[in-house]
Order: sequence, then structure tokens, then C-alpha cells
Amino acid sequence: MMKVNRRSFLKLSTTALISACQPDKTSIPADDIAYSIRIDSDQEVGHQILWRPSLGKGTLKTTDYLIVGGGLSGLSAATQLVGRDFVLCELSSKLGGTSSQQVFAGESFSQGAHYDLAYPANYGKEVLSLLQQLKIIRLNQTQDLWDFVDKKYLINEDQAELIWTPKEFRHEMLPQGPFKTEFLELISQYQGHMKLPTRLIDSQFHDLNQLTFRDFLIQSLHFYREFENLIDYQMHDDYGAGSRHVSALAGIHYYACRPYYDKKVELFSPPEGNYYFVQKLANELDPTKLKTQHLVRSIKSIHSGFRVEVADLSTGLLDVYETQFIIYAGQKHSLSYVFQADAHLFAENIYAPWLVVSFVLQNQLKSDVYWQNDMIFESDKTHKQKFMGFIDNAGQVQRNPNVRVLTAYYCFAPDQRQFLSQIKTNAADIVSKTIKQINTHLNQDIAPLIQKVFLKVLGHAMPIPTVNYLLNDQNKYRSKPNLVYAGVDNGRLPLLFEAIDSGIQAVKLLD
Repeated sequence: MMKVNRRSFLKLSTTALISACQPDKTSIPADDIAYSIRIDSDQEVGHQILWRPSLGKGTLKTTDYLIVGGGLSGLSAATQLVGRDFVLCELSSKLGGTSSQQVFAGESFSQGAHYDLAYPANYGKEVLSLLQQLKIIRLNQTQDLWDFVDKKYLINEDQAELIWTPKEFRHEMLPQGPFKTEFLELISQYQGHMKLPTRLIDSQFHDLNQLTFRDFLIQSLHFYREFENLIDYQMHDDYGAGSRHVSALAGIHYYACRPYYDKKVELFSPPEGNYYFVQKLANELDPTKLKTQHLVRSIKSIHSGFRVEVADLSTGLLDVYETQFIIYAGQKHSLSYVFQADAHLFAENIYAPWLVVSFVLQNQLKSDVYWQNDMIFESDKTHKQKFMGFIDNAGQVQRNPNVRVLTAYYCFAPDQRQFLSQIKTNAADIVSKTIKQINTHLNQDIAPLIQKVFLKVLGHAMPIPTVNYLLNDQNKYRSKPNLVYAGVDNGRLPLLFEAIDSGIQAVKLLD
């Protein structure tokens, strides 16, 4: 059975300057509960630092290349600069961006993008080569797929997914019937053509970028509400918005990017999620060149290149870097504060906020084990705060047999970002709501088993691939040839493969 319900939170490749700030790590004890809630928010410190004049004077430093952002795109760019003089500045206290992890009681768990799938052989050779070099993948010539080397992290197909609906539990997102048959027949004509990175998609399919996925479907199918709700769930899952908002190219790509229908496609999910890839990339690099807790506050063009103000959050000092080349792998909405000259290039980007809620439990649950536990509600009219379901780490490799981690995901509408900015006020309520949702799925109360709760706020988790968003690389219009842009929020799908490719291509533009 194909794996079409893919929660690809991979997506945002990099840590932003503003919205991926040094985490506001706050623990909220409650009088009436036996556990604390830790908030890891990426929205406060960055704003304060950008406008705070009282930083101490640091030092003047020089480097040939300065990389902004330590997510997957920034790190992949850095791997292309090994042997050269570079510095990578990452605002957070750790690398990874939206592919971050948390560790508690000896157990690692993802707080963002948490899996990937085997890669067809016609995907981009640069990324495949890098992943092979990192010993992450190897070619399965029989299947013509690049499979994963570390087999212990593959998800057992029998435990991959359980879907709750108000009417039933099931294992397939799209139920069998005439509509599914017609839908898959429609999609099948694009099989093998929906490559990654998306820049490789043939121009004959580019017109699919000019209409919504819903409009595309209703041209050929009777698109009834129940089916639309299921499609919308999957679009939110990968892209942060429903079929009325994402482009047909993005929607078709979701279903046709891998041979789900006639081959077994490996599903790879280590406990730490896509932080696994982050570690593999970082291990190739000189750690002294990777500067965490470093906020790039401003970029100015000078005769010899660029003058970059960098706030060192660990010391409270404002350093200045003079550099010839910049790879900007941070989220582009922050350009209006950092490098105004190019902010207009990304002004149409729309980002979906996400909230990740992880429960560390005593390992005493009596439910059957499924890695991905989806919840589909009949009434999802507003999609303002969409509860997606949860991941159960008992379906992965467990490093501490005494604990069990359930990680729940919410996809928010862009206009709900303010709600997340007030997460300290809303934390107890949203944790209580999440417990009730999980209890419904498991048919038991998890509250007595909770040891700790972790909330991860991702204010700009992923760019939504709206109509005409894809295939528009703004590097073509950048104001300075020696400042290039990487990251999935530069006309790409919010997927791991795209993020890594964007860093590789950014360095090529400078060479």
C-alpha cells in the first residue's frame, strides 16, 4: 500500500533570524497537574535583539563566506565550502531549524520534521550524491530507488498508520471506492514526472502551477465534501494549507513524486526525526565554523563585499563580520529587517505556523502501537487551528524502554500566528485540549502517565506553495551577485530534498 499520508514538516530548511530565535525555554508548573510544561518558542528574543541598542561592542572579524541559518539548507551549503574560509551563523542554541530534536530521560524525539522516504533514481543527482557520501542512502538497482542504509530506522509497514474518524478506525487515508479509483487514474499520468528538486520538473507541467489543486480536481472529478476533507488533511500535512490554496503542481506532486502504487517505498524515521540528517551534515564540518546563538542583525554592502552585524547571544556583544560572499539560508520574511534591498522579492511568501506538543509518558500505555496516528474530523470548516494527530515513538527505535513519547502536531492558519505569540498564556489550555484529543484516539487517559510536556512553537514553519509560488527562484532578481538565497522559501516545496538542494545550488551560483 502506498504511503500517501506523509507529514513532511521538512520543509523549512533553515532557522530564521526572527521567527527561529534563541528559544524562550520556559517551564510552567501548574497547581493542579503533576507535570511541568516547557515552552520552546522562536518568536520573542529575535525581535528584542533586532531593536535593542544596548549590545556591547564586539570584535571585527573577516571571512570569505558567511552563511545565514543553520538548518538543512545552510548546512548543505557549508558542506560545499569545506576547505574554504566560511562561518555559519545560527540564531538558535542548536542546529537544525525546523528539523530540531529534544532529549529527555535519555530519549530523543523530533520537534519538527520527522521522516523521509526512499528516493527515485531520477531525482537530483547532486543531493543523491551528497546523501550517498554521508552514507545515508544506497542504490537499490532492482527497485531503481535509493534506499536507506540504516535499516533499523525504517517504519514497519504494519505499524505505519492508524486513522481515527468519528465513524471508524482505518489504515488508508483515501477509502476504497469509485472516487479513489478515478482520482488515482487522474494522478497516474504524472507518475515519474514529479521530480525533486522541483526545478527539474519538465516545462510541459509548469501550467499546473497556475491553478489551485481543487480547481484542477473539479475539472475531472465530482469532488464531494468528504473526499475534499481528506485531500485537505494531506495538503495541510505537507504544505500547511488545503486544496483551495496550494497549487495543482504541489498537490499532484504529493501523490506522484514516488512510485507508491507499484513499489515498496521505504519510510525512514529515526527517533530524532530529520535531526538525523542535520547531524550527518554537521559531522562533515569544522565545528568552530558553526556559530550557534548568533543572530545576523543587518547586512550592508561595502566596496569589498558586505559588512554584517552579528549579535552573539551568548555574550551580549555585537560583532562585525566583513565578508565577500553571503548565502542567506534564513527565512526570507526577516529580510525587511536585515537586508531591505531584497525584501520585496519574497513579499508574497505565505508561511504556515505549526505547534508541536510532545508528551513524555511512563511506558504503561495499553494501546496497540502505530507510528502515525491521524485524526480526521468531519467539521474542519475554518482550518484555523487544525489538529493533525500524533506520532508514537513506540513505532520507532526506543532508546529508553521506560518512557513513551507521543508528539502531536497542530497546523495553524497564517492569521493565527498571534495566538502562538501568546503561547505562555495559552499553553495549559492547548495541552489540556491535546490530551483530550489523544485520549479519544487511544480510548484511555494519558494524563496520569505524563512526566513532562514540551511545546515547540514554529511561527513560520513552512512556506505554503500557493498558485505561482513554485519554480520562481528569486536568485534571478537578487540585487547583489555575491549574495545568494537558499532555503525552501525560495520557490520550492517545503521538503528535505529541496532544502538540501537549495544550499548546493546557492554555492554553485557563487562559484
